[in-house]
Amino acid sequence: METTQDYALPAAQKSTNVRITAMVTALRVTAALSPRLAAAALGRLFLTVRRHRTPRRETGWLESARERRVKAWVPAGPGRAEIELPVWTWGDNDRPAVLLVHGWEGRGSQMGAFAAPLVDAGFRVVAYDAPGHGASPGGRSSMPEMTAAVAQVGRWLGGVAGLVAHSAGAAATSAALAADPFPAGRLVYVSPPADPGRFLQVAARMAGLAPEIARQAQAGIEGRFGVRFDDFAPGLLAPRMDLPLLALHDRGDKEVPHTEGARVVEGWPDARMVTTEGLGHRRILRDDGVVQAAVEFLSAPGAKAGRAAA
Repeated sequence: METTQDYALPAAQKSTNVRITAMVTALRVTAALSPRLAAAALGRLFLTVRRHRTPRRETGWLESARERRVKAWVPAGPGRAEIELPVWTWGDNDRPAVLLVHGWEGRGSQMGAFAAPLVDAGFRVVAYDAPGHGASPGGRSSMPEMTAAVAQVGRWLGGVAGLVAHSAGAAATSAALAADPFPAGRLVYVSPPADPGRFLQVAARMAGLAPEIARQAQAGIEGRFGVRFDDFAPGLLAPRMDLPLLALHDRGDKEVPHTEGARVVEGWPDARMVTTEGLGHRRILRDDGVVQAAVEFLSAPGAKAGRAAA
């Protein structure tokens, strides 16, 4: 059995998880009385982040890193807000950088298995907690906020030789490189979704709500941030991307089906896919074979120089 420990605001983590359970129960009651109010509540639930306990192996990975706080401006409804993101760095600062981007309800330490092998390959490795995740402030987040964090940390680094992004982090990376590009080299996507917007439909179905309520919730979120869900869909953005991509996806992934990653690769001009078995959605992040495949791809001749994104 793995030993875990609370990491970063444990009381807030537990409070958020209890609040989500209560919100789901209230949603079912509200939907019978007012679909409009239920849609607004579903939108709030969709943007609420659960913080999970962090295994000791992840805190062990962070022990060899240098920690600091980086200021970032992120969308906050119709305006913007300045927050501080916790950032961890492994390796010498004069080396080419690889940025690790976690997924929804993840944290930077979750990507820690990639750090030492990439440092051994000659890179500087940087991870961070996205807005509303891990040790970052806030109890809610969104794809616009996650995308802004990728872009601003990437620019703070002066560009990167590569990125390793997991799940919704891959969607945020694609959106950042499509709309607000910074110098970047090769990309490694682990369990990438083709359309993260579908998770709103999934959330509505799990709560026993009608599809129309999910559509109203989507319209509300899009109106609040002035974006479209399609702006964050790697499957739609793929044809515009000219950076080399390696996608790794487990055939038995129950959270982001393997077919989603296949759709991303199919539309990407320069991409290939590696399919794993028996690793699921998260254990794939610490599999030795997956890590080695990422390191070899990012270390290919000419990869460390980096170049402008699409």
